[in-house]
Amino acid sequence: MNNRKNICLILPNVFPVPAVNGGACETLVETLIKENEKSNKINIICVSIYDEKAYKKSKKYKNTKFIYIKDKDNTDNIDLSFSKEDKKLFLYMDDIYENIKNYNLDFIVIEGGNLKAYKYLLKRFPKQKCIMHIHGISTADEEFEQIYQYYIAVSKYAANHFLESGIIEKERVKILYNGIEIEKFKRKISLEEKQKLKKQYNIRENEKVIMFCGRTVVGKGIKELILAFKKMENINNAKLLIVGNSVFGKNIQTEFDRELMEISQDIKEKIVFTSFIPNDDLYKIHNISDIAVVPTINEEAFGMVVVEAMSSGLPLVVTKSGGIPEIVNKENAIIINKDKHLVDNMAKSLDFLVTNENKRINMGINGIKLANNFSGQKFYEGFINVIEEFSENNNIV
Repeated sequence: MNNRKNICLILPNVFPVPAVNGGACETLVETLIKENEKSNKINIICVSIYDEKAYKKSKKYKNTKFIYIKDKDNTDNIDLSFSKEDKKLFLYMDDIYENIKNYNLDFIVIEGGNLKAYKYLLKRFPKQKCIMHIHGISTADEEFEQIYQYYIAVSKYAANHFLESGIIEKERVKILYNGIEIEKFKRKISLEEKQKLKKQYNIRENEKVIMFCGRTVVGKGIKELILAFKKMENINNAKLLIVGNSVFGKNIQTEFDRELMEISQDIKEKIVFTSFIPNDDLYKIHNISDIAVVPTINEEAFGMVVVEAMSSGLPLVVTKSGGIPEIVNKENAIIINKDKHLVDNMAKSLDFLVTNENKRINMGINGIKLANNFSGQKFYEGFINVIEEFSENNNIV
């Protein structure tokens, strides 16, 4: 690149960066920030909701300007026909504008959130500076066309789904796979720490640990996983860890959480609900696990937890969902269809891996190799290249 670009990354008003409370977008943005600490190729301005722990952690990063917006409850003076939560979003957007309007920004990258609120914000900036990072599954419409000039999709599946309407030209959408801190998930813990963790979760020596990690919401397929686990022939030699809750770092129990507890009641000694575990500590859970399951029944745009498990050397059972088949292959994962046989096929797949140690080991080794394609460094370099392409289109030198 001929000169350093000024890039503003804007997060929804839900979780902060650094990602002390979790969040897929927030974790990804922090990965980008960490890589920029090493290479320092761009000037990053990161905007997110205020959080004291995040604010303190941000001080360790020298190459990023963090802007924190405090949540506001006084929405009475906003004359808009929206709910209180939507009004808070517009206040958030106003504060963002006031904080970034005087920066000479080359690009503003929106990292997920409310379309109408971003339209309210971005109409005050030139369209050619506005980039949408497509983290989920959505289809382009006229409003997207009005707001953004460029798009970054996290997988081919997400890009193709977005382009289905024909409204956005294919050349304006770039595919950039997510990246994670692979070395963090390759870390090992001592035998003593493993034994301590297993004791904490009441895991017996003969039990193979099957791990689910993610939000406890319907679309993640947790109910189907529990039903499959209950059907396993080798359930006596297995333990199921459900790692996560419905809203990342927020301690909220939903009706669905209660349903999961209820269907687990008759085998409650075989299932552990750990609740939210910070991303920095997840590798410890991976260290005591033997198999990772990603049973999503929605179309998943990417699947960060898949790469995390691969990096830890865990064999995988995954559903054929969205962009996940772009990450794994048959050498490191059993891929099952999301059909009426899902529960039965998941049970059979888990039984197979529980009883085949050599297969687990070989799949894990293959997964570690494959995970290198999704490192934080590769993601960072890809991001820089995409920004360079967009800059050339805008005649920025």
